[in-house]
Parts: sequence; structure tokens; C-alpha cells
Amino acid sequence: MRIILTTVLLLSIVQAQSIQQLINTAIKKHPSLQAIKHRISAMDERIALSQNFSNPEVSLSINDIRFGDVFNRDLEPMQYEAINFKQKFPWFGKLDARKSYTEAQKNVVIDSYDAAKVKLAEEIRMTAYTIKEIEVRINIVQKYIEVSKQNIKLYTSYASTDSQSHTNSMNASLLLTKVKIKAARYQAILKSQKAKLKYLVQSNIGSLNYDLKMHKAKSLHYYLSRLENNPLYHRELSQKNVASANQQLQSLDTMPDPYVKVGYFNRQNYDDFASITIGASIPLYGSEKLNTEAARKEVLASTSATLDYKSSLQSDIERMYAKLVEAHTIYNVIHNESLPQLEHMFELTQATIQEGGDLFTYTNLLEQKLDLEEESISIKAEYLRTQARLKSLIGEI
Repeated sequence: MRIILTTVLLLSIVQAQSIQQLINTAIKKHPSLQAIKHRISAMDERIALSQNFSNPEVSLSINDIRFGDVFNRDLEPMQYEAINFKQKFPWFGKLDARKSYTEAQKNVVIDSYDAAKVKLAEEIRMTAYTIKEIEVRINIVQKYIEVSKQNIKLYTSYASTDSQSHTNSMNASLLLTKVKIKAARYQAILKSQKAKLKYLVQSNIGSLNYDLKMHKAKSLHYYLSRLENNPLYHRELSQKNVASANQQLQSLDTMPDPYVKVGYFNRQNYDDFASITIGASIPLYGSEKLNTEAARKEVLASTSATLDYKSSLQSDIERMYAKLVEAHTIYNVIHNESLPQLEHMFELTQATIQEGGDLFTYTNLLEQKLDLEEESISIKAEYLRTQARLKSLIGEI
């Protein structure tokens, strides 16, 4: 029997997963990340495509068709059949500019991938902490359900000798009803959160190997000094690089691409001949200059957006850190002051009950203790969820 129990215990330990293990599994399997990876791979083809010339043009010409004698092709030298080949050549530097522009676009997708991984890790942490919070809440509520049932039995036993005991019994029954309703709601929330975690991890979840422990918070300076590691901030910088690369590309477009056209002309009863044409479009209407100016302003807009996001990121970190400190302070008040005082009052009330004291006071204190214990668990979970948010803000997985 001991061997069986030991084996079951070992299996449960093996199957228990840490939050970091869940995150590692999700990063390997989640389809949303796989979709971005495919987009990154597609950008390699786009980079290769940027180095290609535009497709050549081939045309067939039949010149000087006489309506009176359509099929007679030897009336005079202007009657010919020709094959023309036209190829446009990009102006010097344009291919490199196109490549730089496409590579900058690829970096945006890569940053999106990194941001998606960080966001997924944050969602897994926050969901896991919520699951553990609800599980602890359910345990607390179940304990109070049992205590409430015992109180009802105790009040019922006094009912025949004490007229107040009937009222106390009703109060205890109301408390039991409230606690049962809480338990039902928590069970529904727990199922919902477990379903969410299953989606995030993309696999069935066994037991979770972690506790709601409040570790010492890092300093505000620690987070602020690492805000530039945020992948969304990197994406803003990459968007700025895309705008800069586009400005360079538009600037080069003010120089038209030359083209070469080669034709071979066949004539019946006359000598064949060839022709060569070299040409280029004329930037007569200033469209290229307008595009260049628009691209320059896009760079300015992207620069401003990057500065704004960095400022917003700093504000978010300071705001989240303030919530972290608040949660820690509230937990200390509950754990070190309120709960010990209430526990002492609870013990005194239990003693007075044994001497025939008011049972209603005991029920009231029981409800207050339940609320404080739940608040204690809630604030611990909120502290950990805020830490998870801070990790995300500095790009930690």
C-alpha cells in the first residue's frame, strides 16, 4: 500500500507543471505565434523579390497592312513583321534601397513575434495566478461552509431554551446561503479560467506547481532602466526605420528608371534589320517630389510616435509599480494587523459562547474573518499579476 501511495505521489509531482514550463510549451505550440513565424519566413522571399528587375516586355508588330490586299507582304519596304524586347533597369542604388526597405519591414514582423511571445507569457502568468487564487478561495469557502453548518446545529440546540437562538440560527443559515453562492460562482470562474489557460498553452493542464508567494519587489529603477527592452518599443523603432527606408526609396524615385528596347524586323524580298531604343519617363508633374516630401513627413510622424510610446511605457511602469507597492502595503495591513486582531476577537467570542454569550456576534465575526481571508488571497494574487505585467513591460518572458 505504501508503494502505491508513493508511486501516485511521485506521478503527481512529475505531472505538476510550473508556470515557466507552461510558457515554454505555449511558445512552441501556439498557432498565433506559428502564424507570425510564417510571415517572417515569407519576408525572406520578399527580400529576394526586391532584387529582381521588373519583368521584360515582349511585343509582336505587323506593319503596313493593306486593306485591299491583306496577305500580300512584299509590296514595299515598310511592310515588316517585328519582335520587340523591352527591359527597364533600376537606377543606381534603387535595388539596395528596396532591400533595405523590405528588411526593415521584416524587422517589424520579428518585433511583433517577440511582442506576441511576451504577451502570451503575461496572459499565462495572470491566468495561472487567478486560477490559484480561485482555488484557495474555494478552500476557504468550503471551510466556512462546514463551520456554518456546525453553528446552525449549535443554535438549534439552544433554540428550546433561548428565544434569541432562533434568530441566530436564521442568521447562520443566511451566512451559509451566501457562502454557498460564493462557492458556486467560484467554481464557474475556475472552469472558465482553466479553459482559457488550456487555450493559451494549447494542451491539457494537469496540476499546477506554484503557490501565491509574494516575493520582494525589485526597485522602480530596475524596471525603468529596462523599458527599452520592451518588444513593442522595438517595433516602434522598426516602424521608424521602415519610414526612413521608404524616404530613401522615394528620394531615389526622383531619378527615372531608364529602359532599353530592342527590335528585330523581318521583311519579305528586302533585307531584315534591327533597332535599339533607349528611353526613360520624364518626371514632368513633380509626383516623385511630392512622394518624397510625404515620406519625409512620415519619418517625422514615426519619430514622434516612438517618443510618445517610450513616454507612455515609462508612465505604465510607474503606474504598475505604484499598484505593486499598494498591494504589498494592503497585504501587510491585513496579514499583520487586521487578521491577528480579528483572530483574537474570535477567540474571545468563542469563550463567551461557552459561557452562554451572544451567538450572533460570533456569526458576524465569522463573516468578517471570511471576507478578510479572501481579501488577503485576492491582494496576493493581484500583487503577482502586477508583477507579471511589469515583466511584460520590460520584455521578460
